[in-house]
Amino acid sequence: MPPSNPSGIIVEAFSPSMSQRLTPRLVRAVFGLSALPLLLWPQAGQSLYQSAAAYVQQGDFERAVPLLLEILSASAGDVKAHNLLAIAYSAMGHREQANEEFRKILKIQPGFLPVVKNLAVNELSLGQFEDAGLHFEEVLKTAPRDPVANFGMGEVDYARKRYPEAVAHYQLSGDLYLKDPQATLRFARSCLANQKPDDAAGALERLAPQADARARFEAGLLLARLEKYGPAAREFAAAREKYPDPYEVGYNLTLAYEKGDDHARAITTGEELVAKGYRKPELYNLLSQAYEHAGRTKNAYDALRLATQADPRDESNYVDLMVLCLTHQNYDLSLEISDIAIRLVPQSHRVRLQRGVVMAMKGRFEDAEQEFLTASRLGGEASLPFVALALVRMQMNKLPEAIEVLRRRRQLNREDYLVDWFLGEALSRDGAPPGSPEEREAVGALEDAVRVKPDSSAPRTLLGKFLVKRGELERAAESFEKALKLDPDDTTAAYQLALLYRKKGNAQRAQELFDKVSKAKSEDHDQFTERNLVRLLREGAQ
Repeated sequence: MPPSNPSGIIVEAFSPSMSQRLTPRLVRAVFGLSALPLLLWPQAGQSLYQSAAAYVQQGDFERAVPLLLEILSASAGDVKAHNLLAIAYSAMGHREQANEEFRKILKIQPGFLPVVKNLAVNELSLGQFEDAGLHFEEVLKTAPRDPVANFGMGEVDYARKRYPEAVAHYQLSGDLYLKDPQATLRFARSCLANQKPDDAAGALERLAPQADARARFEAGLLLARLEKYGPAAREFAAAREKYPDPYEVGYNLTLAYEKGDDHARAITTGEELVAKGYRKPELYNLLSQAYEHAGRTKNAYDALRLATQADPRDESNYVDLMVLCLTHQNYDLSLEISDIAIRLVPQSHRVRLQRGVVMAMKGRFEDAEQEFLTASRLGGEASLPFVALALVRMQMNKLPEAIEVLRRRRQLNREDYLVDWFLGEALSRDGAPPGSPEEREAVGALEDAVRVKPDSSAPRTLLGKFLVKRGELERAAESFEKALKLDPDDTTAAYQLALLYRKKGNAQRAQELFDKVSKAKSEDHDQFTERNLVRLLREGAQ
C-alpha cells in the first residue's frame, strides 16, 4: 500500500491541459482538489518551509524557490520540500525540473500515488504520452474512478488515436473534459470516431464560456458535420468578432444558417460579406441557394451569374444555374447557359449531362442521347451519364441498348444503386418472365439497390412487383410497406399492396389504399423518365 499523504503536500495543483498554466487557487476552483492550508504573508517566526508554502499559495514562485532550494541543500530527503518545489516549478512552466523533483520523491517513497499522478499530468503537458500513460495507468490500478487520472488517460488515448478508450476515460473524469475547451473538442472528435454523435453534440453544446474564437469555430465545424446547424451557427457567430479569417468564419456562418433553413439570416450574412469586398464564386453560389429558398428567384439568377463571372472556368456554377433554370422550366435559357459553359469548359461532362437532361425535357431525345454519349466519354468513371443514357434509350424504346449500357456499368460497380435500380426497371419493361435468367438478374440488381440505398422507395416498389409474380407474397407485402413508409405518395406501392390485402381478406385496409390511389394520377413512362432525369440532374449538380 502506498504511504499516506505527508502533512502539507500539495497534489494536483496544476491543470491537465497541455498548455494552460493554472495557479493553485484556480485549480481548486476548476478541480476541487486539495491544496495548501490557507496561509497569509510570511511572518516572523515561521519556518523556511512555512514561508515558502505561503509564497506558493500566493503564486509568488520566484520567492518560494530559493527558500525551498535552501531547505533541500540542508536536507536532501525532505519530501515536502521536493514536492512543493515541484509544484512551484510546474506553475512556472519549468515542467522538466518539476518532474526531476517528483522522481526524487518516488525514489524516497515509491508508488506514492499523488506524486505519480502529478508526474503523469506534467508528462502529459510535455507531450510525453507513453510515460504519462504508464503513470496514469499506475494510478488507475489503485483508484480506477479517479477523475484526474481518467481525464489524463483520455488525453493519452486521444493522442494514441484509441478513440473508444478515450471516450470511456473522458466520461469517467466527471466533467473535467468540459472545463478545458480544447479537451471538449478532443472528446467530441473521439465520440465521432467512435460512432457516438449524440455524445459529441451534447459536449459541444456545453463548450466552456472561456473558449476562444478558434475553439468556437472548430466547435461550429463539428456541429455542422453532425447536422446541428442551429448550434453550429451560434458557435460561428460567437467566433466571428475575433476569428483571424473573417471570410472563413462568415462563409461558414452563412452556410450554417442556410442549411438550418434560416434563409433570411443566411442572406443578411452573405450580403454583408459581399459588401466587405468578398466577391467569391462559392459565396455567390451559396447566396443563390438562400435567395431561391426565400422565393427571390431573380436574385438567385443574378447571384449565380456573378459566380460565373467571378470564376468563368468553374463548371459548378454553370451547372447550378442550369438546374435553377430547369426548376423554373426555363429550358431555352438553360441551353443558352450550356452553350457558354461548353465554350469555356469544353471537357466538362457535368455540363453535357445537364444539357442532355434539358434536351430530353424538351422532347429532343435523339439530341439528348448524343449529349449523354459525349458526357459518358468525358466523365471517366462517373456513372450518371450512363444511367441518363439508359433512361433516354428506355424512353426511345431502345430497351436492349439501355440494358446493355446498365449491365456494363453494373459489372464495374455493384454498389451503384441507380444502375441497379434502372437495370431492374429496363428488364421489367423488357418483359423478363418469372424464373428466367433476366428475371433473376433484375431481382438481384434490385436487392442490391435496396441494400446500398435503403432509404429509396422506388427500388423497393419494383422489387415487390417482381416478388408478386414469383408468388412470394409476404416478402412482396413487406417491400411495398417499406416503400410506402419512405414515400407515402408512392401510388404504385399503394395499389399493389391494396391488391395483396384484398387477396388476404383485409378489405378495410385494401379499400383505404385503393382510395389513396384513386386520388392520385397514375404515372406513365414519360413522367417516369422526366422525373428521374431531374433526379439525375440534381445528383449531378452535387
